[in-house]
Amino acid sequence: MKNYLSIILACSSLLFGMTACDEGRIYEEESIVNQEGRTVNLVAHLTGVGSWPDTSYFIEIAGFEEGNDYAAISKIVPAPATEGGEVNVQLMGIKENVTHVEFCVLNRLRKHILSFYSIDEATLKSSSTINVDAGTLDVGMFSTIQDQVFSTTCANCHGAATSAAAGLYLTEGRSYEALVGVPSTKVEGLNIVEPGQADESVLYQAISTDISVANSWRYNHTAEVVNEDILTLIRTWINNGAKK
Repeated sequence: MKNYLSIILACSSLLFGMTACDEGRIYEEESIVNQEGRTVNLVAHLTGVGSWPDTSYFIEIAGFEEGNDYAAISKIVPAPATEGGEVNVQLMGIKENVTHVEFCVLNRLRKHILSFYSIDEATLKSSSTINVDAGTLDVGMFSTIQDQVFSTTCANCHGAATSAAAGLYLTEGRSYEALVGVPSTKVEGLNIVEPGQADESVLYQAISTDISVANSWRYNHTAEVVNEDILTLIRTWINNGAKK
């Protein structure tokens, strides 16, 4: 009888220890590392931390090896108590093989997507402890897309000059109101950005399909966003409600 009871208890423990995977982060919340190595202390005033979907992207301080887009060590940057408030985060145990540290966005595979602040190799190796003030940063999801996509590429035709192609302004301060829920002048019956529906949004179609070529628009818009990770980022922003 005791033997049967032992088997039942062992099976119960095994079943209890098995958990189903969800769609969230699939790596540990922090890298488990020996605390020997360099330390980076980062201070910043942040807004927009909470705008990122917490199952897809994570704002972190992370160390990378040369030529590797996947973090060797990382730690989540907490949201400030109030918007624009100060956060302090310490990344310890940074090994010699880490050549640069980024205040950045990682995806759930720990891959680097984009950076807000960088610490280069020379600075990283200048001391055992590096204190960094990253200043005041808007790290909101839409603000990041604006800074790193619309303002750097799209706005060259859409508003940086005296006029905007197709009347669509993608410059800072004008783009959100020009995109979200606004009927397209190119595709009848669709909005430029339809919150929650990337595939039904003309913006996403333009940068991810041949619609601009097939419909003889003046420019092939897929040339503007060639990075698959950024395409996925924009798709995720739209599908998660296209929030400002």
